[in-house]
Amino acid sequence: MKIKIFYIPTFLVVTDLILSLPQLNLGVIGATRLVFLPLLVLVLIEQLRKVDEKRIKFAISMSWPLLLLPILFLFQIVAIPPAAVPIHLSGCTKYIFWSLLYLSTVLSLNSQTIHLIRKILFFTLLLVFLATIVQYPIVIQRSSQSLSNIIASYGTQEKDIFGLFASANEDANSLMTLFPLALFYIRQKSGLKRLVLKVILLLYIPPLLFLNGTRTALFITFPIILFLFHFTFSIKNFTRLVPFLVIFILIYNVYVVSFAESSFSKESEGEGTWGFRVERVWTPTSNYTSENSPIFGFGSRGWEYVCRINGIVRGAGEDNPFEVIPAHNVYVWTYVSWGIVGFSIYLGFLLTLLKESFQLSIFPQQEVSLFGKTLFCCIVAYCIWAFISNAYIEAGWDILFVIGILIASVKMTALLTRYRINLPSNQKDIQEQSC
Repeated sequence: MKIKIFYIPTFLVVTDLILSLPQLNLGVIGATRLVFLPLLVLVLIEQLRKVDEKRIKFAISMSWPLLLLPILFLFQIVAIPPAAVPIHLSGCTKYIFWSLLYLSTVLSLNSQTIHLIRKILFFTLLLVFLATIVQYPIVIQRSSQSLSNIIASYGTQEKDIFGLFASANEDANSLMTLFPLALFYIRQKSGLKRLVLKVILLLYIPPLLFLNGTRTALFITFPIILFLFHFTFSIKNFTRLVPFLVIFILIYNVYVVSFAESSFSKESEGEGTWGFRVERVWTPTSNYTSENSPIFGFGSRGWEYVCRINGIVRGAGEDNPFEVIPAHNVYVWTYVSWGIVGFSIYLGFLLTLLKESFQLSIFPQQEVSLFGKTLFCCIVAYCIWAFISNAYIEAGWDILFVIGILIASVKMTALLTRYRINLPSNQKDIQEQSC
């Protein structure tokens, strides 16, 4: 083929991520996926025909949970209530597209393509991060209030300040998910440039999160990611850390929690409270799923179906009545939508990425280990995002899949490095000439 086949899935990954960003709201992403799905299938068939058995096994090891999703969707057609089938069919197309796209991109990885694919995807995520943080001063300037008024009324008035992800929570949590990539980029610099960039970033992010108003991102995710990124992973270091961790938790509970509750009182009302989400949203939806369809859930748009049946809606009597309340928890969402089977698939995918990235973080080669630690921090931040907010938005899924592809590319680098180290010198020359 004249066009190198790995360009196609990489282009589709970048395009899907950009078009999925909520603030762009182009309304063409669904049609775009349907148009490119046949092309993606043809590319995947061509890849399976050309690549060797080892690369197929590698791709399956990195994406096996996602390959089970289309099978689950087929079972759901006959297993879920008939009333939920139409909306299930309309919702599962994007997940099939993402699963095939993820597999195709991982299959594109080899010794000649990993660096270019990694570079394209890394800088795409970095640009999303930069666009999010740069946009906030503009958003505040365009708001009806001045910065002094925003600070003066902080915690007592609800503000509509959000950026690229069209929601304050998603802005902050996506920002924290991509934050390790910015730290990694700065780490690659040297001398005064590295110091200046790091100081600017660390002084800029906390006030941004404070004005954004998402307390979990500011008081939990931000310090955890900073710590993990600068911490050397080893059993010995973890043992030494335990006493300091206990002290930190005690101080956090005594001082930080009370400050967060007083400063973020508006966020802690209504849907922002833990009690509201547990009692009014998570418990009734989970109980209804357990009683009616625990194995397969209610389909890819099952959350909407279950919420409407159980009256978990808002806006009754307004212009847009009965708007479904978001799950604010991807783990509950996957259980309601996909049942025990789908929840296990989702959890299996996250655990695969955590395991692979952690193993890369302790790889002997520094370049691999640093990038592995960075991606491990990204997945940890995403897991927190998935627990307390709506990481199941389309851009959230795209970010997760791109991070997964980056982990696969670094693992490929590690495998090639280990292979070349163990290869006799005369075979190395032959191998390099053949590449």
